Amino acid sequence: MPNKKGIDWLRGLALLTLILGIVYFYFNVFWPKTLPALLRLAVMERPLNILILGTDITFNAETGRSTLEVGRSDVMLLLHFDPLKQQVNLLSIPRDSYVEIPGYYYTKINAAYVFGRIALTQKTVESLTGVKIDKYLVINTAGLVKLVDLLGGIKIYIEKDMYYVDRAQNLYINLKTGWRKLSGKEAQGYLRFRHDALGDLGRINRQQDFLRTLAAALASPPALLRAPFIIGLIQKNIQTNLSLKEFILLANTARMMDLKEIHTETAPGETGENEAGSVLLINREELKKIIDRYF
Repeated sequence: MPNKKGIDWLRGLALLTLILGIVYFYFNVFWPKTLPALLRLAVMERPLNILILGTDITFNAETGRSTLEVGRSDVMLLLHFDPLKQQVNLLSIPRDSYVEIPGYYYTKINAAYVFGRIALTQKTVESLTGVKIDKYLVINTAGLVKLVDLLGGIKIYIEKDMYYVDRAQNLYINLKTGWRKLSGKEAQGYLRFRHDALGDLGRINRQQDFLRTLAAALASPPALLRAPFIIGLIQKNIQTNLSLKEFILLANTARMMDLKEIHTETAPGETGENEAGSVLLINREELKKIIDRYF
């Protein structure tokens, strides 16, 4: 006859193992930052350089409807993701940066997407920075609006009143100073606004702040519960060469990092005028210093 004390001990051990397994799973899902690195599940194990593009939409000035033309890259970000050092570094490249587009000529960098879509844009950014790009994300305006709405809005501080209307571009911006929870459409206006003294530089600063806030929102437990819907939306509205597995590993690793500490830089230079219009003339020496330090 089995020893009763032995059976009770085994049952207790099994129950303890089950409880520990549930707690381990719970912390990995909802509070991964509290776990030692060796105990974390489904994480990236090597650094990645990711090119992030936000493409604009062209509109017919008379009808106000979007056309079938390829929009230029309105947002261009180079992201260095290092899970080993727990670092995320971000370089914004102004869309008016005057560069040589391989196979074409010197002009504004955002024209690369028109000439050769993501492949040529990637080649152009690699030529400018000397950084080998591993992956890319191309986000269209509609996808961003849907993503913010799916998250229930994004809370961010509006540093100044923003008002601008451009019917030809289907753009209506009316945001007041202070903390605001932006809908997808409002977030789009916040990111596109550049009609003040700071112009494109001010817009780049807002893009960087918004990306920090969005990353934190995507890494939050409520977003985790919406993960299937977020993944479905991304598959429909974002062009990327990240596999689904890579995307999940990347997102899960990001949840374990302090995304408010994303280090941001902007490609340095001076404004000027030439055959391409108003451009940013990149300071190559200063840019190299940034690349050497953060990439």
